[in-house]
Amino acid sequence: MCTSKQKIHSKLRPELRKCGGRSKQWRKIRLRELARRFFGSVTMTPSSDVLQAEFLKHGAEPPARQATGSQANDYSGVLLSSSREIRLLKDAARRLLERDEATLDPEFFLASLTAGGYAPRVATVYRAGDVVGIMYARERIIFGVPTGIVYADGSLGGFLLANGPHRHNVFIAAMETLLSSAGIRGIRLRLLGGGADVEAINELAASRPLDVEYSPIAARDSEIWKPHAQLSLAETYERFLSGLGSTTRHNFRYYRRRFEQAGHRFIHHLSKDELCSATVGLAPKSQFTSQWQPRVIRRALNMVAATRRPLAVGLRHHNGEWLSVIGGWYRSDGAVLNFQCNNECDFGPYSLSIVLRAYLIELLIRQGMNELIIWGGTGPPLSRYVSYAPAMGVHLDIPTYYWRTARLLISAIGPRLPKRLADAAQWIT
Repeated sequence: MCTSKQKIHSKLRPELRKCGGRSKQWRKIRLRELARRFFGSVTMTPSSDVLQAEFLKHGAEPPARQATGSQANDYSGVLLSSSREIRLLKDAARRLLERDEATLDPEFFLASLTAGGYAPRVATVYRAGDVVGIMYARERIIFGVPTGIVYADGSLGGFLLANGPHRHNVFIAAMETLLSSAGIRGIRLRLLGGGADVEAINELAASRPLDVEYSPIAARDSEIWKPHAQLSLAETYERFLSGLGSTTRHNFRYYRRRFEQAGHRFIHHLSKDELCSATVGLAPKSQFTSQWQPRVIRRALNMVAATRRPLAVGLRHHNGEWLSVIGGWYRSDGAVLNFQCNNECDFGPYSLSIVLRAYLIELLIRQGMNELIIWGGTGPPLSRYVSYAPAMGVHLDIPTYYWRTARLLISAIGPRLPKRLADAAQWIT
């Protein structure tokens, strides 16, 4: 950093000292004024109304504009921030998609934002008038205020959709489009492995003033990045069971046998309506999901509904009542378990979570799948048999004095804030 911590503290100290001895209300107003000075304007510059109306009227893809300072002069980018604009990319995304990956579909991306707390920021990259790449990112919104911090998560399926020959230049052009957009102060990335993307970031940082920081992301220690557990599947279900510990293997067999002897059934496919009604009914009775707000449940259901190959299985009582459901989607060589709801209030001793996962694993093995991804990680007993892909966090920030000062201030006071505010502060620092 070009400004030392001592200099920043010397600038801040007189301002903060003025708050001493004043009323609580006065201090709040003063701190808001300081925050506005540090953060500046957060208003996103909209696209030209004339151009926007024209391409929306004809159902065409958004018009391109040159990405400022792009290293690839033949590439241009446009930042899309409305759901309607992003949905127009559907055909282009399918043309670029080289594998079956639900997370790279515009509808899925928008569904993942329905719980709130984010605004879409999608950088679309063009060459010779054709869409050659799409970068899915989201701006963090805290207490209704845009932070200017954009996040892109590459831990499951990636966040960049581009064909091989264009990928490097598309990555740089998309990042340039984000960083050059009004109101954007920084980008936070989660990368798996790094490699070519790190090379592109280094190239970008060498071409313009930019604060860049790399750091490993621990699988279970990040409040920002939720890990996804990877469970490898065997060639047969019995071989999978043989790879488990004796206690876990016994529980998988015992609770499933007990479930079947009681006359209950495994349902290998639920319609979207069945999954929705069962989830809404089971969520308050499930230990894991009972604290979920309705918007979080809606987000999970929307994500499953947005996929072309949804995964929906469940357990049904012999009287027709739903006991447990899993929602997710299929990938080219496996499946993603996005959420699970169980009636643990009335059927806790049945270990419904184990029973349904046992059925699901057997079903996937019979379908020739190689792995099961558990969204957000998992607890015992499967936590002993899953792995987490090594990930790297990358912070890129506009090197302005006020933004550096704001990050330093938030970093200093963050640990002293109440948990809710401290968690929000981590999104910035």
